[in-house]
Amino acid sequence: MKFPESLKGQKTLVLGGGISGNSALDLLIALGADPILCDRNPPNKSSIVYLSDSTEPNFLPQVSLIIKSPGILPTHPILIFAKEKGIPVFSEIDLGRHFFKGRIIGVTGTDGKSTTTALTAHLLKKDFTDLREGGNLGIPFTSFCKEPISLAVLELSSYQLDDSSPLRLDASVFLNIAPDHLERHKTMENYFQAKLKIADLQNENHSLIVSQKIKERILNSVEFRCKLLCFGRTAEADAFLDEDSLKIRTAKFDYDLSQFHLPGTHNRENLAASILVSEAIGGKPESIQYQIPLFKGLPHRFQIAGEKNGFSFINDSKSTNLHSMLAGMSTWKNREKTCLVLGGRPKLEDPKPLYDFLIQGIGCVILIGEGRPAWEEGIRKLLGNRLFAVNTLGDAFTILKNGKTKHPETPDDSFQIQLENGVSVSSVVFSPACASFDQYKNFEERGNHFLSLVESFLKERK
Repeated sequence: MKFPESLKGQKTLVLGGGISGNSALDLLIALGADPILCDRNPPNKSSIVYLSDSTEPNFLPQVSLIIKSPGILPTHPILIFAKEKGIPVFSEIDLGRHFFKGRIIGVTGTDGKSTTTALTAHLLKKDFTDLREGGNLGIPFTSFCKEPISLAVLELSSYQLDDSSPLRLDASVFLNIAPDHLERHKTMENYFQAKLKIADLQNENHSLIVSQKIKERILNSVEFRCKLLCFGRTAEADAFLDEDSLKIRTAKFDYDLSQFHLPGTHNRENLAASILVSEAIGGKPESIQYQIPLFKGLPHRFQIAGEKNGFSFINDSKSTNLHSMLAGMSTWKNREKTCLVLGGRPKLEDPKPLYDFLIQGIGCVILIGEGRPAWEEGIRKLLGNRLFAVNTLGDAFTILKNGKTKHPETPDDSFQIQLENGVSVSSVVFSPACASFDQYKNFEERGNHFLSLVESFLKERK
């Protein structure tokens, strides 16, 4: 399905508002199109023609095409109607891609894609001073797609990719895959194929950066002509993460990681992917190395939320599935002194990996929200009274406030809190492993609430 060369005067339906839908509206107006917003909420601009998204398709005005927001399910009646009537449907990313003249790097994966997108943009800033980053990261592609810039780095979700035509990216990263969004994709194979749309598989000039597991899956099941490069912890990888020497070795350079700030093997693997795609797009190794120690990470991604005398709070609100939580906690030290706060709205995932992780040792768990009916019984069997099951984050902090302070006795000791079950902890990690929608609008709102609770707790604690 080919995108129209010009949208001037064309009646275009934007299905779904939000950040990407409203950005698409602004671009369509600038291009001289005649847009209509179809959403549950009216637009901020009174000049925009508005229809409720519950409008019966037969009562829609005649439109040339539809721009679909990623959150709209394929089963929406208007989309079914469009298919029956042969009305072209494009994504907001499709719309931006048609007008963007620079090169594009795309990043996807179940977990780590936001950090890897931001990290890739950061590594390339010295060599591509005009680059922009966006996509699912929170800055819509259509908000800057007509700017005369040489490079865009886009985070692309499975929803965005599933909705889009071939995007003809110059380089792409496919980090990992684990069960997620199966309420939409139904099967893991469908989910994999949606993610794989980030690659321009038959283009010999395209570079596809993948983990070693993804590479093996592609080699066994996918026909491709693009350049396939992988990162991993074995010497055969094109970007070899050597944990012992804290180096990432590529064919072009040995990168020093000793000053890289983000904790955990998963973040060093994200860095290896970013290095490979940065090299592939033309980044100079010396520039990339210079940028590595300057990256401080993104909010809500294993972020240090507060510290006092060795006691630490970690905000990992971006952890919205088990795979993400387990990746972050896999290299977390001193787990027997850690209080792990879980919960929210669980995804359609097998909880066995969670239980296997907890068996390996944890100080205690506080379980909140809709995670309680899903996981409480299984965790209780493993942890007994080391599990606290409460309703909200505020309730979790009440448990912490009721604990007894254990001040450090020597410089090597840490500030600890002895909880009512007798467990002493020196860190609290908020890594929910669940969606936020049971109590919050998004993971950012949830993470900001956690940060405010930490701030209040540390002010009150003597």
